[in-house]
Amino acid sequence: MGRPIKKKFFGNTNISITGEGVGGEQVASVLLATTGTGWSTTTNVTWVASAPQLPGGQAASGSATIVKTAENGWASGFTVTDGGSGYTSTASVTLTFSPVPTGAGSYVVVLNPSATLQNAIRGSAYLLAKDGGVSSKTYDIVKQEASHRYLVRTADGIGQCKLVASNSPGAGEMNLIATDTNGSTYWVMKLTARRAILRQRSMSGSYAFANNARAGWTLGSASTGIVSITNA
Repeated sequence: MGRPIKKKFFGNTNISITGEGVGGEQVASVLLATTGTGWSTTTNVTWVASAPQLPGGQAASGSATIVKTAENGWASGFTVTDGGSGYTSTASVTLTFSPVPTGAGSYVVVLNPSATLQNAIRGSAYLLAKDGGVSSKTYDIVKQEASHRYLVRTADGIGQCKLVASNSPGAGEMNLIATDTNGSTYWVMKLTARRAILRQRSMSGSYAFANNARAGWTLGSASTGIVSITNA
C-alpha cells in the first residue's frame, strides 16, 4: 500500500482515558471576559470546560485566582490544569465552578485551543451496523489498515471504513477532503506517507490537479504540488 502515514496524524498527541488517539487540540489558555463581583475566597475555585467537539475528547479543567477586597471578591485570572483533548474550535462558554461563587460573580470566559499542538486528519465516516453505525459522523483514525482503508472511531463506535468520493458516505465508508492553492477541493482516494491520489470535487477558478493525479500533502497550507488535507 506504500509507506503508511505517521500515527501523529491520527491525533495521538491527545490520548483519551481509553487509550485511543483523539483528534483536535488541547486548551492552552483561558481568557477572562468579565471579572464579576461577590466572589468567595474561602477555598480555591476550580472550573471544568464545556465538552470538546470531537467524540472521545476530554474536557479541560483548572483553577481560578480570586482577589478579595473587604467583602467584594473578583476573578483575576484562570489557570489550565488539564488542557483536555478533542477541541476543534475556539468557544465562548460558561464554566462550572466548585464551590459555586457567592454573590453575582460573572465567569464567562473564552477557550483558546493551542495552535502549536498536532492537528489530526478528519472527515466523515459511517460505521457498519455491526460496529454501531447509525449515520455518518466525524471520525478519528485509530489505525491505517491499507492506503484506502482505516480503522476509525466515531460517536457510534469503532469500525473499518474505506475512502470514497462522497459528501455522504454509506455504511462502511469514509471521506477525506484536500484543497489546492486555488481553493479547489478533491476527494482523497488513497493516502500514503508522502502522496495522495485525488479526484476532483469542487472547483474554485481552476483545478491544480487532474483526476487520479498524485500530489504531496500536508496538514498546513497548500503550496505548488502539495494539497492541504482537512484536519481538526
